[in-house]
Amino acid sequence: MRYFTDKTIYITGAASGIGFESAKQLIKQGAHLVLFDVQPLDDALSALQGLNKHNASISTYELDVTDAEMTSTKIATAAAQCPPDILMHFVGITGPWTFDKMSQAQFERVMHINLFGTRNVLAAVRPFLERGDQVMVTASMSSFTGSYGYSSYSASKFAIWGMMQSLNYEWKPLGIDITVFAPPPIDTPLTQSEVGVMDAAGVGMKKLAGELNIEEAVKSMLKGVENRSFLVVPGVMANLIRLQLRFFPVSWVNWIGNKAAAFSAKK
Repeated sequence: MRYFTDKTIYITGAASGIGFESAKQLIKQGAHLVLFDVQPLDDALSALQGLNKHNASISTYELDVTDAEMTSTKIATAAAQCPPDILMHFVGITGPWTFDKMSQAQFERVMHINLFGTRNVLAAVRPFLERGDQVMVTASMSSFTGSYGYSSYSASKFAIWGMMQSLNYEWKPLGIDITVFAPPPIDTPLTQSEVGVMDAAGVGMKKLAGELNIEEAVKSMLKGVENRSFLVVPGVMANLIRLQLRFFPVSWVNWIGNKAAAFSAKK
């Protein structure tokens, strides 16, 4: 028996990327999966059924997390059948535009999906969480430090970090543990969508944190959930940057960032 065996795990953003990889690793451990995504889940379901050696249950729901009413309804429907032991929330989009090139609609879309979508999922699942249950929310290294071309994305992820710290104070005494997954760039369709869109300076600054293999990143996240860790930051370079942010003056951090952006822009 492994930690996730026979646990019911709700996964948002399960059709692709980190959500799908998490579902693959969890089904191999015998977890029961409840999958949500605005994208079709047929291909993901077929792949997971091929890995389902423990005859765990798998159910799917179409879900747009920006629709608060739909989110509440779909999660309540799922919980009536099988309430969650763990929520893993992965839905998010990138925003690889400089502030001067970004429209108001682009900025608002990033905030609606990343921030308000996270809030909607948490509010919808909260009535079904009991003592001992867990919540894992995906943030980013951009929750702690800005980056060239990431003003909308960083704004959304900074807000998620603050929200989850506050919820930890509120829910921890009730026996509900929170994990915040804050990775550097991971090779997923999300990061691939930035190719040809993000300016060279932004690409260069992202490379400072290093790009992680998706399988290893998910293993780190799952280990953090198993240990009931509040913060999981995978990757050596990402942790060095995190330490720099904690122990060096902001003026030093900004100097390094400005130099990195200037150097990358010249390439």
